[in-house]
Amino acid sequence: MAQRSVIVVGGGVMGLATGCALAGHGARVTVLERYSIAHEWASSHGLSRAIRHEYGPLEIYTRMVARSLVLWDELARETGRHLYTEAGVLTLGHTGDGETREGYDVMRSAGLPVELLSAEECHRRFPQFTPQDYDVITYNPRGGFLAATDCVQALGQRLRAQGGELREGVRVVRVEGAGEGGHVLLEDGSVLEADRVVVTAGPWVHDVLPELPLPVRATRQQVCYLRGLPQDSFGVGSFPVFLAGMDYYGFPLHGPDLFKVGIHIYGGDVDPNQPYDASMEEVERIRTFLRQLIPSAAAAPFALVDRCMYDVSPDEDFILDKLPDAPGVILGSGFSGHGFKFGVLIGELLAALALDETPEFPLDRFSLSRFS
Repeated sequence: MAQRSVIVVGGGVMGLATGCALAGHGARVTVLERYSIAHEWASSHGLSRAIRHEYGPLEIYTRMVARSLVLWDELARETGRHLYTEAGVLTLGHTGDGETREGYDVMRSAGLPVELLSAEECHRRFPQFTPQDYDVITYNPRGGFLAATDCVQALGQRLRAQGGELREGVRVVRVEGAGEGGHVLLEDGSVLEADRVVVTAGPWVHDVLPELPLPVRATRQQVCYLRGLPQDSFGVGSFPVFLAGMDYYGFPLHGPDLFKVGIHIYGGDVDPNQPYDASMEEVERIRTFLRQLIPSAAAAPFALVDRCMYDVSPDEDFILDKLPDAPGVILGSGFSGHGFKFGVLIGELLAALALDETPEFPLDRFSLSRFS
């Protein structure tokens, strides 16, 4: 096929990265975003996202993180932006949790300089933490956080530089397969045709693929920001990105000197078209957690709550596949609150599917057929 035309539905990190990868391979690309890129309800907006190699026994994710870091660095150099801050990652877990020690073993096998710390060693190195409730603790100096909104804007910059088209404020009401290609029906009644359609609609996936029996749910999530903490104790270089029990997470001070901490536990189901209010009850849960693990941060003044949504698959693995009855439609979904760090790589993988090329990583784990 000559220059292949591809429409990407959804202009978050996954859709923009896919558009960039396709344009880089010579495709004629249009990315459609129903709002604006990095809008306040998007799963891809905000100050930061963690980038960590810690994935328990799931070695494929650890390898994918390593590759993603290389690709983010290339994007940063190309666009002249600072996208990644290496702050180190501290993981606090328990014997038998199936994650922490297993992740340490995988990272060691991958050649990462990860250390296994006792609670006493952890407190000595990071005196902000009182980790007596955790008996398996790892510290990996590789890893940190991405500037989320800047990453999305950098991808938009790359897409335009490569000749791709980004159309914001365009609402897609349905995507349909059409032979080897696809049709995209817009709210204004018009229909766009392309050789391939890639759907990366995040929590809105059911809006655009209403007849697909896809077991992905949209969940309400929020992140708490505190202010007034000292740079010498909570800044980059003194305080790491941390994961506690894989339920709570936090970052060193960044942006306007804000301390970010959140709960990774999936919230209740939401309609992505109906905004929801922040939960101060969840803010209090975070303060209770901080009193136990990071007591010097627990009383810090409250700054703001940021809200977003996850698109959650039943097994928390991604979905990267062609639709079984419409091979011209490729789906990227189910990113389950841990996909952003892989965004630039996932774009390459989805582009390979759209161009009938062999992806860099095997995609069996991410197939739709696992839900059959």
